[in-house]
Amino acid sequence: MRVTSSGEAKTTPDGREERGDRTAQALLAAARSAFSRGGYAAASVRDIARAAGVNPALVRYHFGSKEGLYRKVIDEAMSGLRTRLLAAFHQAGAPRERIHRVIGAYLDHLAQERDFPRLIQRALLNNDPHLRRVAHEYLHPLVDTLKPFVGRRVAGTLGSLEEVIVSVFGAIIAPFLYEPLLNDLFRRDVLSPAALKRRRRHIEALVEITLAQLLPETV
Repeated sequence: MRVTSSGEAKTTPDGREERGDRTAQALLAAARSAFSRGGYAAASVRDIARAAGVNPALVRYHFGSKEGLYRKVIDEAMSGLRTRLLAAFHQAGAPRERIHRVIGAYLDHLAQERDFPRLIQRALLNNDPHLRRVAHEYLHPLVDTLKPFVGRRVAGTLGSLEEVIVSVFGAIIAPFLYEPLLNDLFRRDVLSPAALKRRRRHIEALVEITLAQLLPETV
């Protein structure tokens, strides 16, 4: 199977779909790691292919170019996040329950996809124009889903739920972005299973305190 830069699957004439798919997935995994470590410019096709254990020419065969490979990596990363968060939100329940589930799903995603935070951070630091398309295709649906709730405002200093969501999501992702610094600062692994469990309890308590002021008990 050949995967084009648009994500379309192509069947090879000799029918070796399974091996081709394994090759494409190996390239995607190696590219995701390389792009998250050093960004697009620093990652070479040769190094990505070497890490995947394949011939560099297969990057062009499966993805058309290095840029096509990069676009596929970003698309898969954002698609996975969107799917997870929307699935959590659309389960039955009151708004505050749904918000708690979305936050839990985001924590799970970051814990399981360790390359994701730095991959997106690198793209942002490099002012990647591809992120505009990504925002339109993957992030706008999430925001549109939350629109009935993000405009709610309360008296005092909390502002709106939109501002709270930005603050909470920033608090969630910070340990994943600053892991080496925080490990040195606190002299422990801030992303160990025990540390992540404590972090989850802290975030859930923080969110509940905030939602108690933003959303009435009956909502």
